[in-house]
Amino acid sequence: MSKIITMPQLGETVTEGTVLTWLVKEGDVVNEDDPILEISTDKVDTEVPSPFSGTVTGLLVKEGETVAVGANLLELDGDSGSSVEDDKENYEPQKEEKTEEVVEKETIQEVLDVNIKSESGKKLSPVVRKLLSENNISPDSLNGTGKNGRITREDVQTYLDSGQTKEVDKIEEPLTEQVKTENITNGESIPRLRKKIAENMVESKKTSAHVMTTIEIDYETIARIRNKIKEAFKKEEGFSLTYLPFIANATVEALKKHPVVNSSFNLEEDQHVLHSNIDLGIAVDINQEGLLVGTIRNSDSYNVKALAKEISSLSKKLREKNFSLEDVSGSTFTISNNGSFNSFLTSPIINQPNVAILSTESVKKKPVVVESEDNPDSIEIRHSGILSLTWDHRVFDGSTALLFLNSIKDRLESHDWLDELS
Repeated sequence: MSKIITMPQLGETVTEGTVLTWLVKEGDVVNEDDPILEISTDKVDTEVPSPFSGTVTGLLVKEGETVAVGANLLELDGDSGSSVEDDKENYEPQKEEKTEEVVEKETIQEVLDVNIKSESGKKLSPVVRKLLSENNISPDSLNGTGKNGRITREDVQTYLDSGQTKEVDKIEEPLTEQVKTENITNGESIPRLRKKIAENMVESKKTSAHVMTTIEIDYETIARIRNKIKEAFKKEEGFSLTYLPFIANATVEALKKHPVVNSSFNLEEDQHVLHSNIDLGIAVDINQEGLLVGTIRNSDSYNVKALAKEISSLSKKLREKNFSLEDVSGSTFTISNNGSFNSFLTSPIINQPNVAILSTESVKKKPVVVESEDNPDSIEIRHSGILSLTWDHRVFDGSTALLFLNSIKDRLESHDWLDELS
């Protein structure tokens, strides 16, 4: 019986994907969960496993083509002779075809480039290629345990654990057709992550009516707490206590009071959804290669200390490219921590389908006027910084933006944070 594998739904907002590389060819026998192709979406690049076992009888999409979720990708155990050209009409899901089965299993692995082969002809997935390159290992040093002798991630890890590694020349990066061409004068091709960010940012500016509102925060109370416990905290937890967990906690509390800021808005479909859950997105810089937004689910269930752990763990996973689709999708509100790079004022672009994004700016000592009811006003040196909110004017107005920011300000300046750190 013919079995059709379709484009999986890789995230709730993902509507299409691009076939990067086929890992099988017609006539190959595949087992359930064997990787069959690599797909690129606007969220993540991933190897897709086969949900069935069988013999490949048709590749229905060419490498490099972009197709919608649900489109037919590959046929198993069908009539021989199927090809991309013969099955063009099968790109769209065939609802009346009762033998068609849907891909239900997904394996999320971060990939950075197209497949390459070693000198001996071994085919390498992007994940494996990157591991080999990072550890300076020749692929010809390993015996693959995967299908048709394919080197798997586990093979590389086993080799590393065995201590047999030795210095070799780094695996040469695959070249695109443009780079292979001699006498190039128009620069390098754009990395895939950078291209995705560019597309998403332009689309966000087209979608939302961006407005920025700022407010100044007195961080003196938090600064004193941090100075008092930061050494013990780092020794106990293994990472530094920054201002970000405090801001994240105050933001979550403000989102509870102003749920319209924790919403999504679709004018074309006449839908405005106020989210009951607060899934906080944290923008993480990936070693200046680009930004990824990691998601902390149900962030309103964490105190400051727990949020600090979640942010640290999530940031590490993203920077080490060891994350799943669940880690980088579904945020309902986003924070961009520009202050870690010594920013003064930033106007971030909204992370769709959110309706606002908060930028944390650097915290500096500065002279400020301290008002007193009983004594004359005085000037003190205090820790101060700005919070910047970019918001969608289609969804709410400036009054809501300022009430939301002031709610964050009040908590940051007056809350008893020691209870949050226990």
